[in-house]
Amino acid sequence: MMLTCTVPTRNKRKPSGRRGLVLVEMLVVLGIMVMLVSIAMLGFGAVSGRNYFHRKAQTLAEAFQSAWINAQQSDRRYAVVLSFTERAWVLRQFTQLDFEGIPEDESIIKTGTFDDRFQLDYVLYDDGDDTRNPREGERVTSAIFRAGHGGWQFGGKIVLRDEDGNPWSIVIYRIGKPAELVQGDATILIPVESQYIPF
Repeated sequence: MMLTCTVPTRNKRKPSGRRGLVLVEMLVVLGIMVMLVSIAMLGFGAVSGRNYFHRKAQTLAEAFQSAWINAQQSDRRYAVVLSFTERAWVLRQFTQLDFEGIPEDESIIKTGTFDDRFQLDYVLYDDGDDTRNPREGERVTSAIFRAGHGGWQFGGKIVLRDEDGNPWSIVIYRIGKPAELVQGDATILIPVESQYIPF
């Protein structure tokens, strides 16, 4: 005689309510992850834009610095030319004093460009002459800073704008101090004409 024993089996199916809850939890976690990634990407884009502007602005400031140092250490003369029409700048060694625009010869040392994320707003010399982005009817096309053994011919400031429109200035000192990049539209000293001095 053979005895058979049957072991009752448990139902391994989960209740359907629990399955729906797990799906909702996964969707919530996925939604949070998507939001965090989106925020991180926006932050990365902003940081990347700031880094781009600072890198380009620092390169231009270093061109002024290089012109000033090289002129101090030699009898050569240097110029940094900023072109509004060509949206470019160039550091060059020069021999003649009167030239306009961006030259195309072997005396070019370094060049760069302006764009929508690195904009040339205007230039103000320390003698009060301001050079703004040319508009219809205006003749100003470039601004030139010349450095010799005795320092800069003129000091002043170059006002730049980042992609958000925030101003930054490269300040050029005539003597005694190299150019520096500062945040904002820097204030520079402008000589007062004698007719406006009350004594």
